[in-house]
Amino acid sequence: MACHQAWPEQLIVRLDERSLLGLAKLQRGRGGFPVFVPYTSPELTRAALEQAAVLTRNLGAHITLFAVQVIPFSMPLDIPSGSVALLEQKLAAVAQQAGTEAEVRVICARDFGLGLKQILMPNSLVVMATKKRWWPTAEVKLAGVLARAGHSVAILGV
Repeated sequence: MACHQAWPEQLIVRLDERSLLGLAKLQRGRGGFPVFVPYTSPELTRAALEQAAVLTRNLGAHITLFAVQVIPFSMPLDIPSGSVALLEQKLAAVAQQAGTEAEVRVICARDFGLGLKQILMPNSLVVMATKKRWWPTAEVKLAGVLARAGHSVAILGV
């Protein structure tokens, strides 16, 4: 896991069982151990789901695979379009391919940041995968946004 200089150190989580066990003990007092995996691409999301399932298998974790669908202002928010149903099917297929039992959620919002606020509880654990690159990938940038918002982010380099 690469540590980015702009992230507060206490929000970076090592992707190992010992670190997650400590975090799980803190989260259990709040009614369970939720783990969130954002959909980025099929292969990266599958890798993040597989790793999250392996590392949290004995922690009683509840894994949620989610995506934020940004809806333009010209369209109503309350009527889901066909693209939302297709995205839900795509997420369910990725979870099935990973062999992970995960809740699939698609959030419709006008803004990506507002969609993240709708799905993520305060101080959530977010597990993501990214390709190893020397430049900041879109996933690393998203991890920075989530860390600055107060969430714990675990990054898996693939």
